Amino acid sequence: MDLNTVWFGLLGVLFIAYAVLDGFDLGVGIILPFYKSDEERRLALNSIGPLWDGNEVWLLTAGGALFAAFPHVYAGVFSGLYSALMLLLGALIFRAVSLEVRSKCEGALWRRIWDGVFSLCSFLIALLLGVAVGNLVTGMSVDAAGNVDAGMFGLLNLLEPIPLFAGVFAVCLLALHGALFLRMKTREFMRFRTEMLLLPIFGAVVVFYIALTAWVILCGPLPGARNFDQYPILGIVPVLAGFALVGTGIFLRCRTFKLAFCGTTATIALLILTVGVGMFPHLVPAIEDFCGCGMSIAGSAHSLTIYDSASDKTLLTMLIITCLGIPLVALYHILVYRAFSKKTELDETSY
Repeated sequence: MDLNTVWFGLLGVLFIAYAVLDGFDLGVGIILPFYKSDEERRLALNSIGPLWDGNEVWLLTAGGALFAAFPHVYAGVFSGLYSALMLLLGALIFRAVSLEVRSKCEGALWRRIWDGVFSLCSFLIALLLGVAVGNLVTGMSVDAAGNVDAGMFGLLNLLEPIPLFAGVFAVCLLALHGALFLRMKTREFMRFRTEMLLLPIFGAVVVFYIALTAWVILCGPLPGARNFDQYPILGIVPVLAGFALVGTGIFLRCRTFKLAFCGTTATIALLILTVGVGMFPHLVPAIEDFCGCGMSIAGSAHSLTIYDSASDKTLLTMLIITCLGIPLVALYHILVYRAFSKKTELDETSY
């Protein structure tokens, strides 16, 4: 195992940590409109209040690690997907702003507007990240210079619905993840409304999971899933993801919500792992052509891999820094989660 492979794995760990931890924050934002009273919405926001900014550290760390370890990928993706990334950045910014300013005025309309902004931004972030993962699976248009050429609407190719399915599936899965977190963090009067949301959201997750899986299978070999054809043993990873989702449904049925939350956590982690093992050693799988039905054909020599995109001189230095930094960040999260492990209560300092 070389440093390039190690960094591919570390990037996967960072993205999994972000998706799992900030995932329930995003999920709370997605389902926020279903809570009608201001008190309920305040409880929902305060359940994630001490945690959301720390959870986003993992995204910043992953972005910095991508820039240092694989600068050609960072440059190629950011230049080709500038509008989509600016939309994502704007959603991240306004999501943070809406959470902080909604309590600065007592007016009901003021709070509803910023609650709507928070929910819309959470939805957009989950959708865009899901679409991005879907595009990695189907492959992206990469020119000879290593630049991604897609644009905002190129990410949503109607002839290739996998990215759109992946985006909607991500929204539903994170909404379920967030609803389970709220069920564990709130007291009796809010639990009933949350429990009413769980089964419909889980049903939507199952529908889009089946649709996404079926379409991937029907499309045949995809640039971001070529390893499953060459090494069938790797198929155990998506199978485990499916079992994790089934287990989540069983735990929901048995009303063991903590285990159901563990089930969504495992599902998210295993799905990201599925994408990683499917496209290794490619970081940006490229498409060579499209057939008549819109299915992409693997094999482009323009794919960006962990070897031709790496900054070899920084891999070892960054590895040392990362080995020191990640345990400290993990320790910080453990301390914060332990400090705020009790049920959410409202006081004069609440949002």
